[in-house]
Amino acid sequence: MILIQRLLKIIYWTSILLLSFWILTAIFGIFIPLEISNNHYEFIYDSIRFYGFPITIILTLSGTIKKKDTPGTIATKVFTTIIISVVAVFIMIMTLFTGMCDWTTDKVFFENKKNASTKIVQRSFGCGATDSSPATIKVFKIREITSYLIWVTSVDTTKINKSEWTRIE
Repeated sequence: MILIQRLLKIIYWTSILLLSFWILTAIFGIFIPLEISNNHYEFIYDSIRFYGFPITIILTLSGTIKKKDTPGTIATKVFTTIIISVVAVFIMIMTLFTGMCDWTTDKVFFENKKNASTKIVQRSFGCGATDSSPATIKVFKIREITSYLIWVTSVDTTKINKSEWTRIE
């Protein structure tokens, strides 16, 4: 019995940690210019989050349902958790439409002489077939944090120190 209680606590706290991680990365993603560098890895992350989020919400029941709860309280907790899970899925489905728009790197203008993984590039933002307007084109400095993450900031090429950069033709 003690083993089952410990397992339920582990499931509950793992679910809470995963939910917190997914919520915080979504919030930080709005304010921090950190991006997943590869579309394949971004798709994997989004797929895990899309399917995992409602499942982990339901798994929190392992810590919210107690032995002393009445059948009515248990039913209320289960019903509420399922409703929250369904709402989360609905919100994620709505955000799929915003995910159709994305930045694409078109050209590399400069490469940093000291760090070849830092580049100044031209990127275009478009929404594919769902958007008839022309893509937004901007220049960014991309710094590779890891092979999976990049830090993207806007840059004015007229104000960079050209001695630090190698021009790419």
